[in-house]
Amino acid sequence: MLGTGAEQVRRWMRGEKPKRVHRYEPDLTPSRDLAYVAGFYLGDGKRAGKENKVRFELGDQQQIEHVGLLVAGILHREPKPWAKDRSFYVISYDSVALYEFLNRPVEKLVDYLGKFTRDFLRGFFDAEGYCTCSLDFQLRKLRSVTVGIANTKIQSLKTMARILVDLGLPCSFRRTNRRGGKMTIAGRTWTRRRDVYHISVTGFDQVKRFRDEVGFWNPQKANKLADLVALGKMPPGERYSWFVTHYTKRGRKWVRKEK
Repeated sequence: MLGTGAEQVRRWMRGEKPKRVHRYEPDLTPSRDLAYVAGFYLGDGKRAGKENKVRFELGDQQQIEHVGLLVAGILHREPKPWAKDRSFYVISYDSVALYEFLNRPVEKLVDYLGKFTRDFLRGFFDAEGYCTCSLDFQLRKLRSVTVGIANTKIQSLKTMARILVDLGLPCSFRRTNRRGGKMTIAGRTWTRRRDVYHISVTGFDQVKRFRDEVGFWNPQKANKLADLVALGKMPPGERYSWFVTHYTKRGRKWVRKEK
């Protein structure tokens, strides 16, 4: 659900002239939109060169349009179009005040955002999160379902783990990749400069609770999460066949087959 800032931008896009607009002056009052953007930026935002600009480079067009709309709402300005850089969609907003706010220590952000920590967590999961299942191909059995986050920032992950536990979602923490290894994102290969750590919530009951308490905005992740929750309602003997019938593996990810 979009907050008042994003709703104002929607009205602007429909040609409705707002009564009063303070362009480029961010509204940093705690809100759902601000919390989501803060969480998403923590996971997948960056500085634009040496300038204090809020920048996103994503492989998902829907996601970058959504984040761009929310940032525009916070800044009380019209949304900017994204640019394409090879396999990535790129968008930047020039606001020193917003940049400095989003680069606060994670604990200070969480304390400031108060009751909107679920939105903060959702933004971070949309940026860095995933949901998947573990299969035993030999026994033709679906063994477990998982929602998780992969990130290099230990303190950020510790904060996310604390929020999850506060929501009744116990999680595991582990290092999965060491720096120097290779990774591929949107068709481009990178060398990891830092160790990668994971937080994961496992089990049908816990994954369902995650959906109810936090969830994803990202349509692909949200739909996959809904499927994993639905699997928990099926007889155990039917889960494997349903999943491999409806999903196919591309690289390391299970993706929904096209109808």
